[in-house]
Amino acid sequence: MVDFESVLIKHKFKYKKALGQNFIFDGELLDEIAASGGADGECVVEIGAGAGSLSCAIARRARRLCSFEIDETLFPVLEETLAEFDNVQLFSNDVTELGIETVDMLIGEPYRVIANLPYYITTPLLFLFLRSSLCKSVTCLVQKEVAERVCAADGSDFGALSASVQAVAEPKLIRIVKSWEFYPQPDVDSALLRLDKTDGAVYSDELYAFLKLCFTAKRKTLMNNLTSGGIDKQAAADALKQLGHAENVRAEQLGARGLMELGALLGKC
Repeated sequence: MVDFESVLIKHKFKYKKALGQNFIFDGELLDEIAASGGADGECVVEIGAGAGSLSCAIARRARRLCSFEIDETLFPVLEETLAEFDNVQLFSNDVTELGIETVDMLIGEPYRVIANLPYYITTPLLFLFLRSSLCKSVTCLVQKEVAERVCAADGSDFGALSASVQAVAEPKLIRIVKSWEFYPQPDVDSALLRLDKTDGAVYSDELYAFLKLCFTAKRKTLMNNLTSGGIDKQAAADALKQLGHAENVRAEQLGARGLMELGALLGKC
């Protein structure tokens, strides 16, 4: 068993708060993350290899692991901690700069994402992979409140983020991970979140723009938000009526599926 903390000390590694570096070293938790992400026999993409602790847990189960890490000071660490595996490819690219088409081209086959995501880049990375034609699922550690918003079915927590994710994927909050299970310890608890892509669902700029419009002002009715964005009032009223909703309905009352149906009727997504 690799002593990751000793290897980090050996290579004089310094944690970088700006990169959101909060690592996990508990073997049982790491294996649970890999298993929950469906790593067994699969091609897996990891964002943020860190010291390689999660990478090792994934590599023991996966057929192939493609791990991205942008902190070059971790490469000597990873060379040591991942030395036993011949199924791991390490990339130094920033996936947000590459774009999803290039990432998919690099991987070249269907894959699952399993990652301990830096908090500051969580939402952009989630939606990056929701646009992928090859990504089957995303399982990641995110801030607890973000996971709760993603999984919200209705009520005050349901908003543009919830609707956008649920329009193309089925979310599941697997478990809470307490802040003290990371090093360095973050200020908030995390949650292990899994998103399973819906067959045939495509996340697009048009869908994003429409859902964002629906939640422009949550205290206003959906009709007010739509018309403020330039949608004809009568067309919006007719579409809502066709779906069985009154004109004073609010966006959160439709849910992700209802909002997608509305967008389709209005020719917006």
